[in-house]
Amino acid sequence: PARRTIRRTVHRSACRIGHPAGRGRAIVRVLVPGLVLLLAGCVDGPGGRSSADPATPLEGARTASGAADFALAPEVLPEGAVAPPRIDPGRSYGLPELIDIAQRTNPRTQAAWHRARAAAAGVGVVEATYLPQISANVLAGGVRTSTPEGAVPPVLPAGRLTAEGATVVPNLALQWLLFDFGRRDAARQIATEANIGANIAFQGLHQQVIFEVASGFYRYNAARADTRIARARVQDAATLRTLAAARRAEGLGTEVDVAQTRQIEARAVFDRTLAENRERDARARLLRAMGLSPTTPLRVADIRGRSLPREVPGDLDRVIAAALERRPDIQAALAQLRATDAGVALVEAERRPRVLAVGEVGRSMGRLTLDDTRIPGRARLSSSRTQGAVGVMVSVPVVDGGLRAAREEQARARAAAAERDLEALRTLAATEIVEAYDLLRTSLAAHAASGPLLAAAEETWRAVLGFYENGLASLAEVSIAKTALNDAQMVREDAYANAFVAAAALAFATGELTSRDRAP
Repeated sequence: PARRTIRRTVHRSACRIGHPAGRGRAIVRVLVPGLVLLLAGCVDGPGGRSSADPATPLEGARTASGAADFALAPEVLPEGAVAPPRIDPGRSYGLPELIDIAQRTNPRTQAAWHRARAAAAGVGVVEATYLPQISANVLAGGVRTSTPEGAVPPVLPAGRLTAEGATVVPNLALQWLLFDFGRRDAARQIATEANIGANIAFQGLHQQVIFEVASGFYRYNAARADTRIARARVQDAATLRTLAAARRAEGLGTEVDVAQTRQIEARAVFDRTLAENRERDARARLLRAMGLSPTTPLRVADIRGRSLPREVPGDLDRVIAAALERRPDIQAALAQLRATDAGVALVEAERRPRVLAVGEVGRSMGRLTLDDTRIPGRARLSSSRTQGAVGVMVSVPVVDGGLRAAREEQARARAAAAERDLEALRTLAATEIVEAYDLLRTSLAAHAASGPLLAAAEETWRAVLGFYENGLASLAEVSIAKTALNDAQMVREDAYANAFVAAAALAFATGELTSRDRAP
């Protein structure tokens, strides 16, 4: 269709091309529409790529069996911006040292820092609008005009005057917004609150990293303790199997007793395997919280012997009231609320006029050639002149099709939503504090109760084992006593670690987990 249109245009213009006066106009009439149609004809769809259908890979790759292969080509990943920390494989790192490493190397803290810097630069962007803007401009181009001229009888016949040449116009332009009746002030308030919110998020993310590392540290210690208990259980099961075999050799036991001990030992090995897997998972979670590779050769210090928190805070209402003033998420929500209020002021200010001071100074330089078909020869002119202007411009919005009214409604809705979000966040924060408070109180009580439980289980195990050695207890009773002892040991270790985790959770929920020195 594009080619047929071009041919029709050429045919209509062919009769005019032979005439000197119409030759230029005919060429323009042919070339310009033709060029536009040719360019439009080249655009036949999107320039990107996609698969043929939802079940076909991008390149149509297939496996040897004919199945669709959705594998991706390897990508070269960029080097990390932060060098990994130097870890001494022979050193055991305590919780403060782990927190310090995490705060320096975790990519999330680095990203939050860059976002805070970007928000700070955003304030500078708005403040720059209070100052005059000066730009240097250069306009260069060519001009050609051709106009018919009537006859001046009897001096000149009718003809055509053609002027063509080139012009260069360098200038300096000034624009200074003098008054906007609060628009820039509102924009600066929005940028300032965004900067405050980004800084609060940066601080809050560090608190979150401290909590995640502390929680991972204590949970890893609990998992490691469970592994120690599981390994000791395997050793005890092996000892029990040896004892059963000796009793059978002396005629005091049976083959069934020996088989049962092998079953007990196999179950102990199975439980040890699961415990070791849980320990590896807990270690990986700790390293992930620190922002380190899961293969980092890091030794973690043991927490055995550390004193538990003695008591929980007494006045919970006062704790909640003080915590709501410190929590980063509450402060960030307050900054967002102030920013949305400033957004309402911004769109309201858009209804008011703007007053600008404008000015321009420059120089116009050019050469012009004049050709008059009525006069032989050509005339060449050169010009160079300084030009400038200064004034005050007032811009008043008149009709915008309801755009400003819609933007005002949108801004007020956002402000109302931010206010409701703050209320919901206050309720959520109070709930989290109460939950952490109850968890700490329960964990301390559970640890206190696990002491007598463990003591009773140890006493029962020693008694039953002695009875078994003297033929006064069955193997089933020995197995039950040993399982109860292992369970009591794990309960004790888990309650011990959970108390520290609960203390860290309460400190985090109340906004007090602000440094490695504040970690429990």
